[in-house]
Amino acid sequence: MQKNQPVFKRVAVVYNPDKERAREEWARLQRWLKARHVTVTGGPRVTRAMKRAGFIVALGGDGTVLRVARAVVGWNIPVLGVNVGRLGFLAATEVGATYRTLARVLAGQGRVENRSMVSATARVGGKSIGPFFALNECVIRSGAAGRVLTLQAITKNRLFATYRGDGLIISTPTGSTAYNLAASGPIVHPDVDALLLCPICPHSLFQRPLVVPATEVLEIKVEGPNAPAVLSLDGQVNLALPVGSRVDICQATERIPLLLEADRSFYQVLQSKLKWGGS
Repeated sequence: MQKNQPVFKRVAVVYNPDKERAREEWARLQRWLKARHVTVTGGPRVTRAMKRAGFIVALGGDGTVLRVARAVVGWNIPVLGVNVGRLGFLAATEVGATYRTLARVLAGQGRVENRSMVSATARVGGKSIGPFFALNECVIRSGAAGRVLTLQAITKNRLFATYRGDGLIISTPTGSTAYNLAASGPIVHPDVDALLLCPICPHSLFQRPLVVPATEVLEIKVEGPNAPAVLSLDGQVNLALPVGSRVDICQATERIPLLLEADRSFYQVLQSKLKWGGS
């Protein structure tokens, strides 16, 4: 192999068309990759042509990474996030360091973490809808503002909790630092094999977040007579759930490989993004 010849010959780029900086960086990135003899496929959304890429660059914020991750479920292609947004917790790098990171990755110096996903299948009026996938979380929330939602949580055909409040978050460890954290749920390392249940504004002094084994299959039933509900995947895909609907939730068999810099650790990201561990 010639010196400086890239390990990856094909790269796909998905950019957020709503962010001007992402559109500008896409044009620069296209030229930069072509100058290094890398074939580039890109656009504002995932296409079938991207299935041939060695990895996919998600150019935007965390929302872009989540959108790309759901679109490529089952492809087994690594996703590398470049943060042009605010937080960028899922990103491998910030936009200012894009080309330094990509140079390392093209040279084979990246690191892949296989992240678990959650799968949700809704049963509405006798019809099965789904499965839907999420990298961060599946949320069942009240569909009417200011109305209490009642949910029953069942596993192994046994009721184990009744939640009354604004809803319930079922998250992956990756999603533990997203909506789950904002709702006072625990931070869980992404290597831990688990699901997290976190009630949203529970109407109780005693309902606390719960961490369960990833092998659990959960059935969440929307109870009456109060409000209907909404099923939301990563805050981007939404489905109305009338009273009486059920949602089957489990860890997905598919995983999403995130491509990261070799020296970027989960604890470093916690410290830099969330100021965790500071005095």
